[in-house]
Amino acid sequence: MERVEHVSAGAGLPKETVEFFEGDELRVRVFLDKYALRDLDGRVVERTPVEMWRRVAREIASVERSPELQREWGERFYWLLQDFKFIPGGRILFGAGQPRRATLLNCYVIPIKEDSIEGIFEWCKEAARTYSLGGGVGTDISRLRPKGAPVNNAALYSTGSVSFMDLFSMTTGTIGQAGRRGALMITIAVDHPDVEDFIEVKNDPERQKVKYANISVRLTDEFMEAVQKGERFKLRFENEVVGRIEREVDARQLWEKLIRNAWASAEPGLLFWDTIKRESTTEYNGMNVITTNPCSEIPLEPYGACCLGNVNLSQFVKGAFEPDARVDWDQLERALRYAVRFLDNVLDYNADRHPLPPQREASLRSRRIGVGFTGLGDMLVKLNIKYDSDEAVEFVDRLFHRIKHVVYDESVNLAIEKGAFPAFDLEQHLKSPFVQRLDRALLRRIEAHGLRNAALLTVPPVGSGSALAGCSSGIEPIFSLHYVRKSKSLSKDEFDVYHPLVRQYLRKFNLKSEKELPPVFVTAHEIEPEFRVRMQATIQKHIDHAISSTVNLPEHITPEEVAKIYFLGWKLGCKGITVYREGAREGILLTERKAKEAKAGEGRRAVRTPRPRPKVVRGKTYRMKTEMGHLYVTINEDDEGLVEVFANLGKSGSSAMAFTEAIGRLISLALRSGVKPTAIIDELSLIRGLRPVVQEDGKVVFSVPDAIAKAMEEYLKGGEQLALLEEVKGAPGPGPGLKPRPGGAANGHEPRREAELCPSCGGLLIFTNGCYVCGDCGFSECD
Repeated sequence: MERVEHVSAGAGLPKETVEFFEGDELRVRVFLDKYALRDLDGRVVERTPVEMWRRVAREIASVERSPELQREWGERFYWLLQDFKFIPGGRILFGAGQPRRATLLNCYVIPIKEDSIEGIFEWCKEAARTYSLGGGVGTDISRLRPKGAPVNNAALYSTGSVSFMDLFSMTTGTIGQAGRRGALMITIAVDHPDVEDFIEVKNDPERQKVKYANISVRLTDEFMEAVQKGERFKLRFENEVVGRIEREVDARQLWEKLIRNAWASAEPGLLFWDTIKRESTTEYNGMNVITTNPCSEIPLEPYGACCLGNVNLSQFVKGAFEPDARVDWDQLERALRYAVRFLDNVLDYNADRHPLPPQREASLRSRRIGVGFTGLGDMLVKLNIKYDSDEAVEFVDRLFHRIKHVVYDESVNLAIEKGAFPAFDLEQHLKSPFVQRLDRALLRRIEAHGLRNAALLTVPPVGSGSALAGCSSGIEPIFSLHYVRKSKSLSKDEFDVYHPLVRQYLRKFNLKSEKELPPVFVTAHEIEPEFRVRMQATIQKHIDHAISSTVNLPEHITPEEVAKIYFLGWKLGCKGITVYREGAREGILLTERKAKEAKAGEGRRAVRTPRPRPKVVRGKTYRMKTEMGHLYVTINEDDEGLVEVFANLGKSGSSAMAFTEAIGRLISLALRSGVKPTAIIDELSLIRGLRPVVQEDGKVVFSVPDAIAKAMEEYLKGGEQLALLEEVKGAPGPGPGLKPRPGGAANGHEPRREAELCPSCGGLLIFTNGCYVCGDCGFSECD
C-alpha cells in the first residue's frame, strides 16, 4: 500500500476535493480539470462531485413537462448519479448548466459532401465549428478521388484522398488545443484505390503526420474472404467526374500490410463494415450509417451524434467479495431505466446547443442514444468470477441479454409517454437482425407502441470517466494492479496509480500485500487475447451500436498472432477490433514493468544488442541509376521485420564501393538493433550528390544514400523493382522542356548519358560546351 500516490490539501488542491477522493490524486485532478463547474473567469465553483451531481440532475430534469415532474426526476437523476452509479459522457458532466456555449454530445459524424476542393474545405469549416463547442468528429474519405485521377485545374492530376488527411488533422489540433484536445476519426473503404497509402500515412519516423486523428479501414466480407482464399481483390472508385478507376491487388499482401502496421503502431484500426451495416437498426429513412465516432463505438449517419452515458456495473453487487455475492438486479434495473430517460432528456436539453443546424435535425430525428457500461472487470472480481473463464463468458451473456431487454423496454415506455422517434418505420425497423433477436413479448410491445430511440446501447472506452469513478474501464479487465497513467489534458502529466478495488479488498480482509490477492484479480496482460475477443463478441450480440475495447498484447507477440485475433473477431461477429502491443508506441497506460524500464532509461542511453542474423531470409533486389553508376540494393526480412540491406555499385572505384558497402552494413546493424526502417529512410532521403538522376518511372534519385532510401521505401510498400531509366538521347540547345525518351533520339540530337536535374532549382541540366548548365537558373558545374 505504500506505493499509492496520495496528495493533501497542502499540494494546492481544495481540501474538500482531496478528502472526498481520499487523497487519490488522479481522481482529484480529473474532477477539477475536466468536470467541475467553473465561472466565466475560469475559477472552480464546485469542490466535490456531490455539487456536480446536483447540477447535472437538475439541468437534465429541467426538460420535463411540469415543475412537479422536474423535481421528481431531478431527485431520481441525482440517485442515478450519486456514488458514480451512472457516469454521463464527459460533455454532459461539463456542459449541463455551463455558462459557456458548449454541446453536451460527445461526437458527430461530418460527411464530405462532394469530391471537390469546396467539399473538402466545407468539411474543415463544419469540423472547426464542431470542435469549438466541444464535439469530436468522425469522417470517411472514400468519397474523394484517388491519387492520379484527373482534376479540372492546373494540377492536372489529383494528389489523392490521403493527401488531405493532414489538413483534417491540423484542423482538429488547431481548434482543439485550448483546454480540451480535439478528437477525430478518419476511415476509408478497403476497396478504395488509396487504401495502401492510407494504411501507411502515419509511418513517418516521428509520427507527426495525421497525429490528431485515429484512423480505421472499413473491411468488407468480400475482402476477408479473398484473404482467406488467397485471391486477388479489386480496388475501385467511380463518380461522374473521373469515371471508373479499377486495379487489382493481392488480398493477402494488403492484409499483411494492415496487420504489420497494427502490430507496429496499433493503427489503423479495423472495422468489419458489412457486420456493422447488417446489424444496424437504422438503415432506412436517411439514418444509414457512413462511418463511426472517434472511438468507434457508435456508427453514425451524416451529422448523427453520440449521446453517451455509462452504467457503472461494479456498483451493483450485493455482498461484494463474499462467497454469496450476487448482482443487485432491483437497483441495476432501476439505474438502466433512469439512464434511458436521462439520455433521452439530454437530446431535448441540447437541442439548441449543437454546433450546426443539420446536427440538431439528425439528433432529434433518430433520437439515437448510447447507454454504455463500465466497471465490468471490477464487477466480476466482486462476484468472485475470474475474467478469463467460461463462467465469466456465460455470466456476461446472461447479464447483457437481460440488460438489453430492460433498456429496450424502457424506450417503449418513453414512446408511449412522449412518442416514437420521428423517423420510426415499424416495418423497416423490424428488418434489423438485432431487433429480430429480441424476445417475442418485447417485439409485440414495439409493434404496438414503437420506440423512443432508433438505437440505444453501446460500450465506450470510458477513460476519464472510469478514472473519476475509480473503476475498471468499459468492458475491459483490470488493466494492472499498479500502473503509470500519462495525460496531456490534466494539470499533471503522469500519475502513479494503484487500482482502487485492490485497496478495497485489502482493507476488507485486513491484508498487507497484493501478493495475498485471490486469482480473480487477473489483469489485462495475463489474459489470452483470443479470450478477450470471445468476451467482446459475446457482449456484441446484445449491443445495437458497437464496442470500443482494446486487446492488450505482450511486446513479443508476432504479426501472425495479431492476424489470428482479427480473423477471430470477424468470424465471431465483432464490429471492430483494436489491438495494442505493449511498447508499440507511447500509450496512456503503462504497466509497472514498462514504467520501470522507461525510468531506468531516463538520463542515459539505452544499450542495444543487435539480434543475430537469421539463417533464412526473404527479400528483393532493386537496380537503380545514380551519378556513380548502377546501384544494386538488396533488402531482406524475416518474420520480425527488415533485417539487412546490401548495397553494391556495379562499376565504380574501390573507395566508392567500400563506402556503399559500409552504408549497407550500418543499416543492417541498425535494423537488427530495433531501429525502425522509416527512421533510417528519413535520415537518408534527399541527401544530395553532384547530379540528380531521373528514373524511368519519374522518381528522382539525388545520391547513393537517397537511392538506398527509395529502395527501402518501395520495399515497405510492397513494390516491385524500380525500373532503370535507359540511356536517352539529348542535345545541347533544346532547352529545359526536353522530354527524355528511353532508347531513342530526342529531336535528332546527339545522345546524352542520362537525364539530370539541377541541384539548385530542379530544372533540367543541358550538356553544352563540355559542361552541364541549367537553362532555368543558370547553374553551371564548371563555375
